[in-house]
Amino acid sequence: MVKTYNFEKYFDCLLKIIPINIAALAAMTIYRIFFFFYFADTASLKGMYGYVFKAFFLGLRFDLSVLAYINAPVILIFTFFLIVRSLSLFKLAAGLIKLYYWIAFTALVFLNLTDFGFFTYFHDHINLLFFEFFEDDTSALLKTIGSDWRFPIALAVLATSSYIAYKLSVYTQKILMDMKCLIASSYWNFFVKAFIVLLVPCLVFAAARGTFSMFPLGTFYTQISPNAFINKLPISSVHSLADAIYAKSEQSNRISLADKLGIDADSIDLSVFEKVTPVNHDLTSLKPNVVVIVLESFGTAPILYNSEDFNVLGDLKKHFDEDTVLYNFLAAGVITIHCLESMVLNMPQRPLSLQITQSPLAYRQYSSAAALPYKNAGYATKAVYGGSLAWRGIESFFRTQGFMHAYGEGSIKNKYRHEWGINDAQFFELLLRELQETPNRPKFIYAMSTGTHPPYEIPPFYKPLPLNIPQELINMMPGEKKYGRKIFESYQFANQQAAKFLDAVKNSKLAENTIVVITGDHNLREINPPLKEDLFKKYAVPMYIYMPKSIRKKFDANIAGSHMDIIPTLYDLSLSDTEYIAAGVSLLDSSKKHIAFNSEGFILSGNKAVLHNIKTSEAQYFNFDGKTKKIQETEYTEEHGEMLEYYKNTVAASDIYLETVK
Repeated sequence: MVKTYNFEKYFDCLLKIIPINIAALAAMTIYRIFFFFYFADTASLKGMYGYVFKAFFLGLRFDLSVLAYINAPVILIFTFFLIVRSLSLFKLAAGLIKLYYWIAFTALVFLNLTDFGFFTYFHDHINLLFFEFFEDDTSALLKTIGSDWRFPIALAVLATSSYIAYKLSVYTQKILMDMKCLIASSYWNFFVKAFIVLLVPCLVFAAARGTFSMFPLGTFYTQISPNAFINKLPISSVHSLADAIYAKSEQSNRISLADKLGIDADSIDLSVFEKVTPVNHDLTSLKPNVVVIVLESFGTAPILYNSEDFNVLGDLKKHFDEDTVLYNFLAAGVITIHCLESMVLNMPQRPLSLQITQSPLAYRQYSSAAALPYKNAGYATKAVYGGSLAWRGIESFFRTQGFMHAYGEGSIKNKYRHEWGINDAQFFELLLRELQETPNRPKFIYAMSTGTHPPYEIPPFYKPLPLNIPQELINMMPGEKKYGRKIFESYQFANQQAAKFLDAVKNSKLAENTIVVITGDHNLREINPPLKEDLFKKYAVPMYIYMPKSIRKKFDANIAGSHMDIIPTLYDLSLSDTEYIAAGVSLLDSSKKHIAFNSEGFILSGNKAVLHNIKTSEAQYFNFDGKTKKIQETEYTEEHGEMLEYYKNTVAASDIYLETVK
């Protein structure tokens, strides 16, 4: 009989909370099985049962993670009593543990039922739309829910589950208070006991984290198959709610960019976004495929130093020499999602604004969406992403914005995966597969890779070409202390795979009917020039374009452009006399003065540049040297003023459009 709380009682307590957790794990598994049979389209799952098994196994990891979080406070209490060895206090704590388990598991059932109902209506787990319940007509929504035939069943399940959880909690309290220990640890020496006491929290932390990879277990890891439902099957309601809360916490009060930029919102005419492509008789008998490839971190700066000794372009150089490349080109912003949103929505990335994909606006169908003119013209519209489609909710975002199909890392055999998804060889294999499918139907494909990203991993089969990094480029990376040569190895590997893709296109019938654009989502993260004269290189990405001979157009090599100009340019090349909505301007339109800008307020046009600080409303003015890609501060000119006015009006108008117009 144990008279006090000691090591032996601590180990005994750990054993005695196992039954309630086994029961909880079993219940969570049964719920997932029911979820599967209720929502699964069995016809679409033929030949995918291996993926289904993998989803259930991953779901088990999610459930263990949830249980680890629930049990963490209990383990902490048990450990606390090793310091404060009071049996009377422990009796009080046992009562609190009973209540805690009852409330926690009841809440878990309630959350699962809520998630089930949410999935019924939105075909997705709890996300940001969940908070609209509290911002909409809540009473009306409650009446609607109450009238659903499933609502009484859900209440009965909740009540029954809560009763069972209470009984299990009472039983747990009872056996915790039983001083007859299930384990005899008295013969263990002190160091073994101390080691186990330290090990247990570590194991709980590992279980809660769910993985030893770079990122903790979350929706990011659920892209395990080509089937969207299978990928959603493992996700727990707790993790879904946590993701939604995190996204909601990032939202700030609505900022009117028109007010911030000093623009009269009432004077803004959104009709400036309404455009139409020229009549193009070359397209009478040709509907070309259109492929937009965004390579991770494919910045301009390394390309400017490409040489035999620093061969970052590799075989891609041949294609750069053969086709059109624009170098006076800016990324929409400084992170991947800035580029994705800008191009998919045909709008600039707004400063001081949160990403649309993680806000309720993600579920708004915008008439400016890049895929819509192609979809309306009979194209198959596809999105290909080299990572998890759960990242920032892009799968539902793609589908909402007119993409008929979305493919991620689960859509191809995952070999030599890196932390962010499939390697670039697999990415281009997936892209080529989707381009070659149904050859009689034209396709618009928007594709983003994930390879050139920390920790900069390349497959073991790849042997890099010479990479002697120029000192001038090293000087632009003052904060880089960790990855060094690996950065440019992954950059080079991506370019080699892009070159292979272009070879495959050009050496097939696709050469006659396929337009290919390649750009970068942003520059290498490590490029942060200490000299202001190199500021352009911080934001610059190239725009490469291959055009079939029958529809080839000539570009002004010195023209300034940005991500929001790419899709309008492709409309002009591939769609005749077609209306569309976009903030950007076709780079083939010689009647317009081309002004490029990004979310950081860097504006470029011709031989002039402006840097506008939206927070302070201050601006700096520069001359731009197109050959050296350097800027030099100068006095304000009327041309600078026109550039700044265009930037302010376009940003303000896009802000109003994205917030208020569908």
